[in-house]
Amino acid sequence: MQNHILNEYHLQTCHLSRIIMRKLTHHHIMLMLILLVAVGQMAQTIYIPSLAGMSRDLGVREGAVQSIMAAYLLTYGVSQLFYGPISDRIGRRPVILFGMTVFMLATLPALFTHHLSVLIAASALQGMGTGVAGVMARTMPRDLYQGQALRHANSLLNMGILVSPLLAPLIGGALDTLWGWRACYAFLLALCAGVSWSMLHWMPETRPAEAPRQRLLASYRALFGNMAFSCYLLMLIGGLAGIAVFEASSGVLMGGVLGLNSMVVSILFILPIPAAFFGAWFAGRPGKRFSSLMWQAVWCCLAAGILMWLPGWFGIINIWTLLVPAALFFFGAGMLFPLATSGAMEPFPFLAGTAGALIGGLQNMGSGALAWFSALLPQTGQFSIGMLMTAMGLMILLCWLPLAYRQRLRHHSQMV
Repeated sequence: MQNHILNEYHLQTCHLSRIIMRKLTHHHIMLMLILLVAVGQMAQTIYIPSLAGMSRDLGVREGAVQSIMAAYLLTYGVSQLFYGPISDRIGRRPVILFGMTVFMLATLPALFTHHLSVLIAASALQGMGTGVAGVMARTMPRDLYQGQALRHANSLLNMGILVSPLLAPLIGGALDTLWGWRACYAFLLALCAGVSWSMLHWMPETRPAEAPRQRLLASYRALFGNMAFSCYLLMLIGGLAGIAVFEASSGVLMGGVLGLNSMVVSILFILPIPAAFFGAWFAGRPGKRFSSLMWQAVWCCLAAGILMWLPGWFGIINIWTLLVPAALFFFGAGMLFPLATSGAMEPFPFLAGTAGALIGGLQNMGSGALAWFSALLPQTGQFSIGMLMTAMGLMILLCWLPLAYRQRLRHHSQMV
């Protein structure tokens, strides 16, 4: 019965996609989604060049200001677990507009406060608002597309999202130089207002009208009871966790161990990010088999972890032993994100919001937990970072093996 409903829905989804695409072009919808996620991405890192000025103005030590990011990331991840199921019940548009309203209201006290505690609370509320972006970036493409079109849409979306971490520190540094750190929050407020206005006027409601309104526990049970979804979810957690470990440790290793100055460290820090951009493009190429692309992504992540770990066994560390494996892992993860997200989301058209919430929320929480664990390990060389990235590569491989076996059996059955 369930298979009959899903097959019938696939036909209706194709018809729905054609209707929506007549009103709004593919690029129009993708652009609005990219800008929506950019608000959340930029809010994480735009003020990094301003940390010293913020600590002086607020009268606290520079390290204490880093708690702003921790508060933001915590609520950004947790709030996604609620936005997704709610959007499955009431629709995507009202949830997006609510989240963006929360973000704008939270940004106002951040603009004018002189107390660190208020700024931390405002950042936590900001994360609570932009958590909706992390969910919708995975949910709405599934509402509109399926099959190779879904993979291509996720690839384009990930390519656009990866630009935000490159631009945010540059924009933040320029704003801080011209007007001070509060200008970063003014920019975020203006950006969010513009994105909210465009979505209010031009973003269609994409939630399937015939989707049943399931209870939250029933939705979670259906998703976690599906072996493929759980495997894809663990692969996505492993990919983001490997990146988070590098980002958390690279500054210490390049600055503290190699003795590079802060400007050089900031430049080297963003060098692997274009590899993830290229990986997302590589995964979205038309005419390529899903399983072949997945194998390439898996082997890249595992090989990168081993290449990062091997120099640590011999006490070797330099820029090349850090950046080359990092770029390879970023490339593999850049492929993995759109591929595994498509694989996890496609079987659940009626639970797209809940599935997107679990993927986004658990990815952020899992990567944060591993980054925290890496901070407890010795940071005198690249042994620890290599060990953790290798572990993530192995987890990705072990999760992919049963899925690859099932796909091979399905392919053989279709050939017979």
